Amino acid sequence: MPHALVMLRLILIVVGRKLSRNPNTYSSVLGLLWSLISFKWNVGTPSILKYSIKIISDAGLGMAMFSLGLFMALQPRIIACGTKMATISMAIRFIVGPTVMSTASVAVGLKGAHLHAAIVQAALPQGIVPFVFAREYGLHPEILSTGVIFGMLVSLPVTLLYYILLGL
Repeated sequence: MPHALVMLRLILIVVGRKLSRNPNTYSSVLGLLWSLISFKWNVGTPSILKYSIKIISDAGLGMAMFSLGLFMALQPRIIACGTKMATISMAIRFIVGPTVMSTASVAVGLKGAHLHAAIVQAALPQGIVPFVFAREYGLHPEILSTGVIFGMLVSLPVTLLYYILLGL
């Protein structure tokens, strides 16, 4: 087995190549550049560009949900990754996530209602974008699809429980 630094270098090269081919990387860089130009010289976004971006962004969520539904429909079982993996992923999402958030928030000095709000936000369901990336790159989309679907169902009682326990 190769040395750890060699493996780390190979992983970083592969990640760099994939990021350089990802349209989200280009759009993020262009958005940052436009924001800097717009702020520096007080230039507004042309309305045709602004509304075109709005149409594309509005359609993106619907297409992601359609992709998730199609992926789930093609699975032989409702819990695509198995009940054990689904349970582990839900525990990580709703127990480890808020624990890490509370630790990080306390470490940076968050207190009171802000700390409680951060913990409750950490217990909210995950978005659909991680599923889209997992599906595109073939990185366990079955786990993320199960996490998105069941996370939405489980998040309401869990979030309410955190809300009540934290006294918000």
